[in-house]
Amino acid sequence: MSDKLKNNIPIRLRIIAFNSLYNIFGYGIPLLFALIFIPTILNKLGTDKFGVLNLAWIVIGYFGFFDLGIGRALTKIVSEKIGKNQLTEITSFFWTSLFIMFLFSSFITVCLYFFSEKLVFSFFKIPAEIQQETLRAFYLLILSIPIVTTTAGIRGLLEAYQRFDIINVIRIILGVSSFLIPVLVLIFTSDLFWIILFLVLVRIVIWFMYLISAFRVNKDLLQSISLKFNLIKPIFRLSSWMTVSNITVPVIVYIDRLLIASVISSAAVAYYATPYEITTKLLIIPSALTSVLFPAFAANYFKDKMATIKLSDKAIKYVGLILSPIIALIIIFSFELLQIWIGTEFAQQSYLILELLSFGILFNSIAYIPFSFIEGIGRPDVTAKLQLIELPVYVALMWLAIKISGIYGAALVYMLRMILDCFLMIYFSKKIVNVKFNLDKKFSYLIFIPIVIAAISFVQLFILKIFLFLILMILFAFISWKYFLDEEDVLIIKTKIRPLINKV
Repeated sequence: MSDKLKNNIPIRLRIIAFNSLYNIFGYGIPLLFALIFIPTILNKLGTDKFGVLNLAWIVIGYFGFFDLGIGRALTKIVSEKIGKNQLTEITSFFWTSLFIMFLFSSFITVCLYFFSEKLVFSFFKIPAEIQQETLRAFYLLILSIPIVTTTAGIRGLLEAYQRFDIINVIRIILGVSSFLIPVLVLIFTSDLFWIILFLVLVRIVIWFMYLISAFRVNKDLLQSISLKFNLIKPIFRLSSWMTVSNITVPVIVYIDRLLIASVISSAAVAYYATPYEITTKLLIIPSALTSVLFPAFAANYFKDKMATIKLSDKAIKYVGLILSPIIALIIIFSFELLQIWIGTEFAQQSYLILELLSFGILFNSIAYIPFSFIEGIGRPDVTAKLQLIELPVYVALMWLAIKISGIYGAALVYMLRMILDCFLMIYFSKKIVNVKFNLDKKFSYLIFIPIVIAAISFVQLFILKIFLFLILMILFAFISWKYFLDEEDVLIIKTKIRPLINKV
């Protein structure tokens, strides 16, 4: 690499790149197992039980939002303490945060226990023949909530120390187990209770793996277990608005499938959730990037404001340019992909869902960056207020769309919400740092691309589809190179490509 290029790329950018690669592997390897094993699981369980298992994956995988936003706040606090060399304060913040998360999640567990029968028998449209089986499985799920919640806090500490190598080894074990265990259990029984029991046991093992790793990263944690109640106020001062996001975001993310299960059936969840699982796995790219960027934004904004803003802008651009061709491929060949993966009958029910959700995921992926930027620089109140405004409107529209148009209405509302949210996040990320928000004229070159993608998806002849897709990708590459890549981007690309050409 030339000296000029090295001077143009700060060391922290290279660290961010390496840590993002760790995260991509951490998210990507479980994705491969999902693609391999979901058809088998669906075939063995049937659509009703598979719909219930999807709900279980939601609980086991993502109920860390009951941490009151403390896990993310802990990442910011510890990052700042490391930067200021105030290492002795970290242990007290860690144990106090973990104690608060455990107490609150335990309270939620008790509350859900008393409402379990109501949820299974009345709220969700669970077929009568599997209601008892589902109820027993649900009891296991709610018992796992404190484990899932406190895991988020421990992981937050490791993120502050930039130990994404450790995090992603554990993440791969958890992600692979989430799909491999159901397949193994299904060899002996299709009872959901046993599948979810083993999933919960794996979660407990993962919790211990995270905790042991935290002790190794900071040996003082084990030697000085202390709770300081005077730290509760500063922790909540930072996490209070993050708590709102931690509650509203999962509701917004999962309300579509919960309402489908309630209004239609658990079988309908399967037709919707399967394409959802495909598209949302693309979020590994922005997730991999933002989990690294968040502590970077937190630590560097007050040192170098403009460089941090530039870093955010570049991340938005890269995410959009990387994901756009992938999204186009999924939308244009949605039926064919589902037909190969699941089968013709399932593809006929879900291909349009896949197309609508894919458009939404593209904008959702881009929104990850300004969302992380806003929270990283200490303004989680902005994102929380936006979500509080969006939530009731979104839930009402989602319910109405499902009543009128079923799962297709749900997918349409999801897409429209993601587009709106993306523009709002970018707008406010600029507003709070007093940078003018402009839709550059060059963006007009990309306006017609979604229209072209949608038009090509209606083409019936497969060979013609391939030809039109290739033409579109050539056009996209030209527009990206000419209008969206700056001198630094071009220099990086040329420096990486030139050695490869010379080898040839």
